[in-house]
Amino acid sequence: MRMHTHRRPVAHLWIAALATGACFALGPGAFAQSHTQAQPIAIVDVRLDTAKDAPRKTLVLRDGRIEAVLELGATLPTGLRAIEGKGRLAVPAFIDAFTQAGTAAPAIKAERDRPTSTRSDVQIDMREANRKGIAPAFRAADVFELAAEKAKSYRESGFGWLVSAPAGELLAGSSVLATSRDAAARDQIVLPLAYSHGEFRASGAGYPGTAMGYHSQLRQFFLDATRQRELELRFAQRRPGLRPPFDADLAAVRPLLLRERRLMCTADSDLAIERWIKLADEQGVDVAIAGGREAHVLGALLAARKIPVVLTLEWGEEPKDPHEKEAAKKKAEEEKKPESADAAQEPSPAEKTPEKTDDKPAPDAPAADEAQPTKDEAKQWDYEEPLGVREEKRRLWLENRDCAMKLSTQNVAFAFGSAGASPSDLLKRVRTLVEKGLPREVALNALCVAPAQWLGLGERMGAISPGKDATFALWTDDPLSKDAQVAWMFVDGFDTEFEVKKADAPTGKPKEGLSAAGRWEVTTEGRGGKRTSQMTLEMSAEGTVTGTWTSKNPRDDSEVTSDVTGHLSGTKLTLEVKLTFGEMEITQSMSGELSADAWSGESTTRRPGGENASPFSASRKPKQENQR
Repeated sequence: MRMHTHRRPVAHLWIAALATGACFALGPGAFAQSHTQAQPIAIVDVRLDTAKDAPRKTLVLRDGRIEAVLELGATLPTGLRAIEGKGRLAVPAFIDAFTQAGTAAPAIKAERDRPTSTRSDVQIDMREANRKGIAPAFRAADVFELAAEKAKSYRESGFGWLVSAPAGELLAGSSVLATSRDAAARDQIVLPLAYSHGEFRASGAGYPGTAMGYHSQLRQFFLDATRQRELELRFAQRRPGLRPPFDADLAAVRPLLLRERRLMCTADSDLAIERWIKLADEQGVDVAIAGGREAHVLGALLAARKIPVVLTLEWGEEPKDPHEKEAAKKKAEEEKKPESADAAQEPSPAEKTPEKTDDKPAPDAPAADEAQPTKDEAKQWDYEEPLGVREEKRRLWLENRDCAMKLSTQNVAFAFGSAGASPSDLLKRVRTLVEKGLPREVALNALCVAPAQWLGLGERMGAISPGKDATFALWTDDPLSKDAQVAWMFVDGFDTEFEVKKADAPTGKPKEGLSAAGRWEVTTEGRGGKRTSQMTLEMSAEGTVTGTWTSKNPRDDSEVTSDVTGHLSGTKLTLEVKLTFGEMEITQSMSGELSADAWSGESTTRRPGGENASPFSASRKPKQENQR
């Protein structure tokens, strides 16, 4: 790092801090969480722009806010703890605009009145307080609890805030805006009431259970809420009429009817989105959309009505390109066109001297009537969808994946949310969108700025400037590039340092005499308990490992064989296998220490909707005395 003669040395900052009586913990993580109030920090040598030659700055953090952005080398206030930024890129923290992390589903008591007597006459109207699927009084803030490991996973991916929402009901309650800081819930919560949330779903048996029933239930409930308000006013004015009942759910939707809060509706199809908009217009409610896989179909309507969309990027399994083989074949043929002069001069088959042959058949050649069916003949009964169907599936999948690009051109405000997936999965999908053409600035706006503005917090979040919240990350590279990693994360001025792992594949040589080659039996532990699989490996002298993995399909116990790739460096063996079960693809990464005939470590399983880590162990079958 280039030194400036007029910059105050880091050591002097520590001495000055000690002189003023400031107390410091030994490690960065321990320091950050050992105080209820963030300590003053100076982050020396950071960039605010992706350009490698961008001007270097110093950020001063105090009381959870960015106090100043100074030129590198400027005189710093005393009493600051110094952190070397090492020229890394400072980026505002991301906001997960819709997730279920940290929030439990509401427990709904459907019957809120006394059941109708079976001895009375047949009733001509519905139960007065049937509340199946209705729980607007539920507050995520009252049950919010973000586990320490989950909070860490958010910070590792650059997320400083999350909107934690209940889900799965017609009116599921209200969400909470919280930080990913490692702290008690009371210190994490920023806004106890962010949005109200709804979805065309309702748990439990009985009415309603269809789309028509869901609409009727919601309409009736909103009408009941309006009537409840009128009864309360009449009672307060001592006008004739019954005393209104106490009903927390009816009171909870009043901010919606007064347009003081927005109802975020979970919907993916264009039909479901349109239904929510019509219902909201009928009841006088402002809405936002979460999910939004087909929101681009209604882009003009959403833009005109200024209805924001939180894209959860749940695209489903990618259908294979039905023309992939033809394209590969065409490419291969084009690469073979330029033939060498020697190949052009090669004699024709007629000019070649015929080799001597023996009229006797090969001793091992099977008789004609004993010929086994070929591979192609064995596959003749495999069903393959018509080409037109496969083309249409591929087209629709690509269209939905590119929804963000279409909304951007249609001037629809949108953000990103993980829903039930992990923050790392969400970031990975956003990076895919940028790779496919979504402008980087648009993606960053959706991650950092738009959701803050919707919540009325635009003046505090979304930028690195004096007065803003000290919640941002230091990245090794542009965070929307493939291999970028978080080196430091600051949330409310509290810091967490992360080990920066090299993105390159392992290249070290194996330990002398140690080999991964052979047949192995692998035992993994997951949600469904222990599972046993087999793999057969080969290894080169440089440590490159290839092979096959055989496991049972959890759906029907049929055998599934997949390719294995990996590397042995020293005694550390790292393998990756991609398993396909029907339309679902699972990637399993395993890393651990290899001994003569045993291998154990941690396995990370990534599937649509999230990932989980669990231990594994493996043994060589049979054992080998001489390993190479």
